[in-house]
Amino acid sequence: MKATFKIEMRKDYATKDGKRPICLRYTANRRTTLISLNILIKPRHWNKVSCTVRDTEPRSYYYNKAISEFYQKADTIIMENFFKPLSISQFIEKIRDKSFGNTDFYVFIENEIELLKKVRASGTIENYNKLINTLKAWKPTLSFDEITLDFIQQFHNHELEVGNLPSTIYKKHANFKFLIGIAVDKEKIAKTPYEKFEIKKNIKAQNNDVLTEDELKRLQDAYNKKKYSKGKQEVLREFLFACFTFVALTNVCLIINKLQTNNRSMGNGLETTCLHHFA
Repeated sequence: MKATFKIEMRKDYATKDGKRPICLRYTANRRTTLISLNILIKPRHWNKVSCTVRDTEPRSYYYNKAISEFYQKADTIIMENFFKPLSISQFIEKIRDKSFGNTDFYVFIENEIELLKKVRASGTIENYNKLINTLKAWKPTLSFDEITLDFIQQFHNHELEVGNLPSTIYKKHANFKFLIGIAVDKEKIAKTPYEKFEIKKNIKAQNNDVLTEDELKRLQDAYNKKKYSKGKQEVLREFLFACFTFVALTNVCLIINKLQTNNRSMGNGLETTCLHHFA
C-alpha cells in the first residue's frame, strides 16, 4: 500500500487563546501520524479547501511559504520511496532532516558550519557566520542554482557600494569560495563560480589617513612658516615629530617635554633635532 500525506489543522487540541496547530498527516502501512509544522493559528484563518492560511492572518505569507516547502519536501520523500513506503519513524527522520531535499544554501551551509566547529578555529567559524549574516542581510534567501558568476560579481559590487575596502571584500570572497566548495563536494552545486573570478591576495592599501611624501613636505612647510595659530601649530609640531621619529602619538608629549626640559631647540629645525635625539 502506497504512502499518503496531507496538510490539515489539528482538531483535538487548541491553545488557551483558541489557536490550533497545522500538521502534516502521514499514512503508510495502515498506520498514521501527525507531524507539527510549528504553526499555530485560529480556525477562522484556515482554508481547509486549499490547505493554506487566509490573508486575514498577518503572517499568512510566511506561514504559507513554510507549508509549501514542507509539502514539497514530503512529496519528494514519498515519491523517492514510492514502491517501498517508509515507516512512520523513517519518514519523520527524513522530514526533520534539514539538509534533505533542501535547495536553500543558507540552511545547508549553516549545518555544515556546525560540523566544522570540531576541526576549525573559533575565529574562523565566527568569520563564516559573519559572512552568512552579511549575505542574508543583502539577499534573505539564496538557492543553490542562484550561486553563479553573475551573483558573485553582484555581491562584490554591493560590498564596494557599502564602502568596504577591497582587501576586506576579497577576504570575504575567500571564505565564500571555501563554503561553496563544500556545496560542490556534496554535489549541491555542479561547479564553483570562483573558477572564473579572481580573488586578489595582495591589495594596495586604501587607507586615506596615509600621507604621501609630498603631503608631508607641505605640512612641514606650513609649520616652518607658522601658518597656523598657536594651538594648531603645536598639534602640527607633535604630529610631524611622530612622523619623523616613528614614535606613537601617545608618547609624543612626554618626549617633547623632556626635550624642552633639556633646552633642546624645537624651532624650524624640528626634524633635525628629533632625528639627532634618536640617532
